[in-house]
Amino acid sequence: MSAIASLQRGSIDRAAITLGRAFSPDPMFTWIFPDPATRPAVLRRLLRVPLEYGLRYGRVTTSHDAKATCVWLPPGPGITIPRMIRSGMFGVPFRMGFGPFRTFMTANEIMDKIHKARVPEPHWYLMVVGVDPALHNQGVGSAIVREGLAVVDSDSKPCYLETSERRNLAFYERLGFVVVEEATLGRGGPKAWAMRRTPQHATA
Repeated sequence: MSAIASLQRGSIDRAAITLGRAFSPDPMFTWIFPDPATRPAVLRRLLRVPLEYGLRYGRVTTSHDAKATCVWLPPGPGITIPRMIRSGMFGVPFRMGFGPFRTFMTANEIMDKIHKARVPEPHWYLMVVGVDPALHNQGVGSAIVREGLAVVDSDSKPCYLETSERRNLAFYERLGFVVVEEATLGRGGPKAWAMRRTPQHATA
């Protein structure tokens, strides 16, 4: 198993390619970007933003030469507009199109309301995790998420994530997450699930 380490800035482009490949079949993104020929390139540009955000304000880990990557945000202000702009979000609508961008932001607003309602206390946010499809079913995703969860548990804080991929639910449930709400991501959009995890080994 490849060692898990902090993502270095020089590897951010490789990590963005990984996320583009990992999320290309995701129901939310197939809904927003229906053309499979252009979707991976658009996702590389879009998903570079959370990588940048994580490098600036959170914790980004990687393994297998950035073919697996995980972005965590620690307890604190969470995602803010000024931080998103500093992380490159301003240019995204020009690259992905303003229509798809509006759809994307609407879906995010729906889940953001759930996020704030379901975990109002300080918590860790598993913002993004992606594994290159060539490494699926080899325990790579489980390993990189578990590494982060050990940090979360040592902090004795809950953890939260969202997914629009139904098959991910069982994966995250095995790691201690439970579904706290189901939502539809806008008119004609897919379902998404909010999941929460209590610390498994909280310190006294």
